Amino acid sequence: MKKLMLSLLSLSFLVSCETTTCTDNCTVYTPTPYYTCDWIYDTWSNNYTYACFWVYYSADGVTQELDMVADIADKESLVIEKSAQVYAEKFSLSTEQATKIAKNVYHLNALEERTAADLADFAQKLYGVNPAELISAISSAQVGNNEMMDTLIEKAANEFATSKANMKAIIKDLHHSALEQSGIKL
Repeated sequence: MKKLMLSLLSLSFLVSCETTTCTDNCTVYTPTPYYTCDWIYDTWSNNYTYACFWVYYSADGVTQELDMVADIADKESLVIEKSAQVYAEKFSLSTEQATKIAKNVYHLNALEERTAADLADFAQKLYGVNPAELISAISSAQVGNNEMMDTLIEKAANEFATSKANMKAIIKDLHHSALEQSGIKL
């Protein structure tokens, strides 16, 4: 830890020296960061630990940032971004709408135990439909009456600025096992 602090201190001194002494026609070094995962030695536990972190190249070697909260936030952002790209390509959605799906799905999957209130909140945030209406529509769709479900799908399609057929495809993709278990055909 002491070595890391000295390394960071020397890096900040190096950067501050370069920026304050620079005059006309000089170049200022800026590190090129990249994200990596590797085994690192944890001095507190006396063990090697697998960790992910940003690496910055500096003039005196490599400096590592071991901020776990930032690592988790970076991972979450990366997963949401990549998922949004998949949804955007697969369903021809705008980046904004695809990101909306990716964020809601990621946050729902992060819950270990999902309550009915969590699922209702997910439906409200993602599809923009009232959970009570959704429950009624699902109940009537289970007995073969799809009118209410079609109305809600159309409402969700308008919320997403997409077609009704595309919205059905999104719902089938996200909820295929629940639809099969309930016996609902879209």
